[in-house]
Amino acid sequence: MQKNRAVTIRSGTPTPDRKQDGAVLIVCLVMLTILTIIGIGTTTDISFQSNMVRNSQLRLNAFNTALSELNGQYRKMVDENREDILNEAQLLGPVTIPAGDLTQTSANNPFSQEATVVYLAPCESGQATGSMIGGAIQELCFELNSIVELDNTGVGSSQTIGIKRLVPK
Repeated sequence: MQKNRAVTIRSGTPTPDRKQDGAVLIVCLVMLTILTIIGIGTTTDISFQSNMVRNSQLRLNAFNTALSELNGQYRKMVDENREDILNEAQLLGPVTIPAGDLTQTSANNPFSQEATVVYLAPCESGQATGSMIGGAIQELCFELNSIVELDNTGVGSSQTIGIKRLVPK
């Protein structure tokens, strides 16, 4: 009797090497871990950049608010002839402009503001204005200060302009 022999048909693919079991899995896990770390780093970087942009915008907004307050107070002094504030600053020292007189206050303004007028001294300029009018006029120098801050942050701006006032001697 003849024994039945099993016929094995060989394909062109090699038999798997049993020594490499799980190697692809480990390589994939390592690559996935590296990509995850890169993704987390990118997310953190984007978060820092957005905070920097926000802070820059807040600083610029504080600067513009302080500068607008200075311009508004100067115009108010010129248009309304607010010599009382300048006289008070000259006689008593720095004068804080009342909150109701601030020009840049509104319900949606998140900044706290303060504006002050400070008398410095008689101005000394290269060409005396008083001598042009026969010496009967004296120049007085004042500072108009505006301080704007966003509460509970380090964001703020302090701006100053000079004012010359002509008064009789």
